[in-house]
Amino acid sequence: MKSLQFFKAQGRLSRGGFWFHGLVVWGVLYLVWSALGSSTASVLTWIVNLPALAALVLLCIRRLHDRNYSGWWLLLVVVPVAGALWLVWQLALRRGVPEGNRWGPDPLLPRGDYLVVR
Repeated sequence: MKSLQFFKAQGRLSRGGFWFHGLVVWGVLYLVWSALGSSTASVLTWIVNLPALAALVLLCIRRLHDRNYSGWWLLLVVVPVAGALWLVWQLALRRGVPEGNRWGPDPLLPRGDYLVVR
């Protein structure tokens, strides 16, 4: 993982990267809400929650790309029970496709300027 990229929809994100990035977003959101306390205005709620929601949606889209699905498949969340279960299965539990796809190479393959001998 080169860097933490939360607001990016193109490319692929491995299963471990998805979990790590998701935990970072939730951790930062928890820290912000702890610092603000429970008596916050509704405008402040939107200011804090919208970037976190955008980051989580973009992480899910990149994870779907790793599974070789379009980000539009995220709309399955509106299907009661079955849609959410399918998304959890695809996003959190299954490995990405091992070969490159239309969204880029496998994020688990070593890349660099050095020679890889197998």
